[in-house]
Amino acid sequence: MTSGHLGRMAWKAPMTLATGNSRPGTARSGFTLIEILLVIALIAVAVSVVLVNFTAFADRGESTSPEEVLTAAIRKARFIAAAERITTKLSYDSENGSLRIDPGAEQFPINSDFGPDGRGEIRFFLIPSAQGLSPFPDPDRSTLETAAVAFAPDRSSSPFLAEIDSGRGSPARLRFDPFSSVIRTEE
Repeated sequence: MTSGHLGRMAWKAPMTLATGNSRPGTARSGFTLIEILLVIALIAVAVSVVLVNFTAFADRGESTSPEEVLTAAIRKARFIAAAERITTKLSYDSENGSLRIDPGAEQFPINSDFGPDGRGEIRFFLIPSAQGLSPFPDPDRSTLETAAVAFAPDRSSSPFLAEIDSGRGSPARLRFDPFSSVIRTEE
């Protein structure tokens, strides 16, 4: 290196604080009233959002329809049958007002319309198969009532429908696919 190269160094600006230049003796301490009110307002908004979401989540259990509970119970019974390689049975327990999966006695409570104090009831009906090339019988007219629906380890079942009678109005009949928990519609 030559001495001429060292003589050409760039000029540097004086350093300042990130908060700007401050004069001694005028240091500011504390918060202004506007800053305090803004923080309180933000906290109030956050608390109200949390409370609204919590109450909606807490009330969700009572708002679950019997159809949703039945579909969840069927899905769970099929899963247990496949996972444990056993035949499971789904039935309605009128004493507790819940759907029951055996073995294991797992319970799916429905709502206050079902059980000892309610008038609701769930019944299962098997759908008969067709004979040869004859048309399938109307599943909605099925009278082959069964106490429980069995699910095989391959997750299949006999074709069935569930009648949900909440005690108010006419009962709903839901036809389920034998290989899934999908509700079948009119074909």
